[in-house]
This record gives sequence, structure tokens and C-alpha cells, in this order.
Amino acid sequence: MDTGAAGATAAVSTLGGGANAINIVTVEDLGGGLRGGFDSQMRFNAATGDRNSSGTGAALLHGANVYLSGGFGTVRMGKIIEANNCAFDPWACTGGAGFAAGAPGTISTLIAAQTIANSVSYATPTVNGFSGSYHTSVSARTNERSVMSLNYGKGPLSAQYLQSKNSVNIAGDVAGAASITDVAGQGTSVGASYNFGVARLSAVNAKTENAAGATTADITAVTASMPMGAYTLLAGYAKDKKRAATADTKLAIGANYALSKRTTLGADLFKQEQVGGSTGFVVRARHNF
Repeated sequence: MDTGAAGATAAVSTLGGGANAINIVTVEDLGGGLRGGFDSQMRFNAATGDRNSSGTGAALLHGANVYLSGGFGTVRMGKIIEANNCAFDPWACTGGAGFAAGAPGTISTLIAAQTIANSVSYATPTVNGFSGSYHTSVSARTNERSVMSLNYGKGPLSAQYLQSKNSVNIAGDVAGAASITDVAGQGTSVGASYNFGVARLSAVNAKTENAAGATTADITAVTASMPMGAYTLLAGYAKDKKRAATADTKLAIGANYALSKRTTLGADLFKQEQVGGSTGFVVRARHNF
């Protein structure tokens, strides 16, 4: 990957965002439609061998929680991975040219997808395509971290309203990081996607506000993915209206080639137009076990 930043050179790297992860999930049938178990995720950097997908992590378990599920939905307690809006980005949360978690220094619509330690969450069952979830820390913080989502998915249409509040509480996951901060703030994302058969088109708007209630980012992204046999073409455009004076926009194109059902090769090219903006590229190989 080459981020295109001043002085940067191409290097072997991981695209992060949980792209390299080992998930361990246990399920126990408790009878009467109830199930319980333990859910965990271990992340690693394939390029360096570090214990976190970002390459700087100290934590072995990105997520580790117990859960109980049934007709009422799912309740979890522990360290829980947040809901996110990655579904409206054809690159998902794998970095590189993506619009949810792209290369360093590029604009991103991602307002959640961290983990919340010392937390509890509830996810409703899906009824007629509708579902929701609420996730919050339970600690001595003044401004508890929380993430709420309202979702719809039926047939070719999917939509989501996502809101995160206050600063993340997993600073200890990163080696050498300061203690967990307790800062007020808010992020709001509205996204929709429609599969036309020949292509899937998505649009998402993400806004963030600081503790004073001032808007710090207002990003709108439009993306598309088009399957063509073994190939899938990817494209997207995003603009941060908050930074219109510095022409903060991002354009990306890419292509995936499926060698098999589990192995895919891909390449992307992206350009960020802003003060100090740059052009970068990604060449990747992905295998799902």
C-alpha cells in the first residue's frame, strides 16, 4: 500500500479494520428457544505479527463477552464490538481506498466500529426487515460511550440510522496510549443501499460534533459495486462539506478478481483533494478461511 502522503513509499501493510481476525464463538442450547455462550475476536497484523490489526495494539482480545439470546433478542456483557456503517462502503472496513476506514489522512464516514469495554448491549430480533441495537459502557465515566442503531434490510433495499456518543473507552488497547479519555461528543450516520442486480449503489452521510456541539465533519459518500463474472468493479466519491474551503474530497476506483470462492486479488487507486492531499494505491490478496 502507498498512502501517497509526502515522503511516503510503498510498503507491505495490513488493511486493518479486523480484516485479520480469529473469531471464537461458543453456543449452548439452553432449551425453550434460549441460547447462551461466549463471543470473542483476536486480531493480528499479517505484515508484522503484532497482536492487533492496526499493528500497534497491546490487547489480544479485541472483543470478549458473554451473551444470552432468544425470541426477545440478544443481550451481551463484557467487551463488545460496536455496530458500524461499513455495509454502505464496497470496501467495507478494510482500509485502503475505502470510505469507511480508508488510508491514513483520508476522509472517513466511520463513526463507530471500535469496541466498548465494561459494557452491555441489546439487539432486537428482526421483524419484517426492521431491527435495532443499543450499546453502552457501564462505568464511572461522566460521559459513557454509547452506540445506537436502527436498521432495515429486506430484498434489494437496506438502510440504517447510526449514532455514537462520547469518546471511545479502549485507549488501553494501543501500546503506549494514554489512559481512557472521557470527552463528550456525537457522531450520526444515515445510509442506504439498493441492489439493482447489475450494480449495488450506496449513499451515506456522516456528521460528527465536538463537546461544544460544533460540527467537525459533514461527509457524504456515494459508492457503487458492479459484479462482472469473476470481477467486481468498485467506485466511490466523498466530500466533507465542513471543509469545503480546502476542497476536501476523495475519489476511488478499484477491482477485485475472485480466484476461487475464498481467495480474491484486488487493486485500488484513490485521490484525496485537500491541502496536502495525495494519490495512493493498494494491491491486496484476501483469503477467507
